[in-house]
Amino acid sequence: MNIDRSFLQGFIDIHVHSAPSIFPRSVTDQELAEQVRDAGMRGFVLKAHEECTVSRAEILKRSFPELDIFGSLVLNVFVGGLNPYAVDLALKRGAKIIWMPTGSAKHHLGFYGGSDYSAQKSEVALRPLQGIEILDKQGRVIPVLYEILDMIAEAGAVAASGHLSPRETIAFVEAAQERGVEKILVAHPDLGVTQMPLDLQVDLARKGAYLEKSYLPLMPDWKTIDIEQMVESIRRIGPERCVLQTDFGQVNHPSPPEGYRSFVSLLRKSGLPDRDIRRMGAQNPAELLNLPDKS
Repeated sequence: MNIDRSFLQGFIDIHVHSAPSIFPRSVTDQELAEQVRDAGMRGFVLKAHEECTVSRAEILKRSFPELDIFGSLVLNVFVGGLNPYAVDLALKRGAKIIWMPTGSAKHHLGFYGGSDYSAQKSEVALRPLQGIEILDKQGRVIPVLYEILDMIAEAGAVAASGHLSPRETIAFVEAAQERGVEKILVAHPDLGVTQMPLDLQVDLARKGAYLEKSYLPLMPDWKTIDIEQMVESIRRIGPERCVLQTDFGQVNHPSPPEGYRSFVSLLRKSGLPDRDIRRMGAQNPAELLNLPDKS
């Protein structure tokens, strides 16, 4: 089933990687923006495990004013971990998503045995680390997370779970709600490192969180779910609480816009109605990013 430019108008990939990066990438920032424009999509959010991407997004917007391009911040050790100063500056400069630790999360380290990924190795040697947790030894949320969540709430930005354990993710969602965060995002709950039972995904959606539905866990090197299971999860959760993204940028995959088109085509072939796909790919991302609806 072909997906043309007209169908993808208004669609935003909220979770995409490009070069420069410590990991090999399939596209540069410039190439990504060109291909998103040519695909007819509305825009994207740049994510990097090692740095804030706000400056990179600002540079791209000067060349591609027709696109909605935003930066984000991942709270890995490279920016000081759970660092409220880094969060404060990123938000004041326009970051739309603040992610909890990914490669620096203790859960990630335990799953992969280090900051790298089994299907993807860093191009630079990374120093060993103990890992970051958001809960103390008694299972309580550490105070600095509340400080960070307060900043996110005040800015109207998105608080995203990163590569936390399912137990931490539950605590994260509840803490974000407690501190008045209106936009809470659970990162790729179908991917191996953050995979959680469907019943838990449904429960988090009922608590008010959005859940990413990513193309990456359908890929051979990362596969943890099949398309039938993903479609069933979307139907159980409800498209109003799901957000499509590719998480692409890996060199062994198509470019992110090509991947996005393939993902949408696969969902259509699997029986999801166009209105639900558009809700997850255009309307929900626009709501999260405080953009007017163009779906």
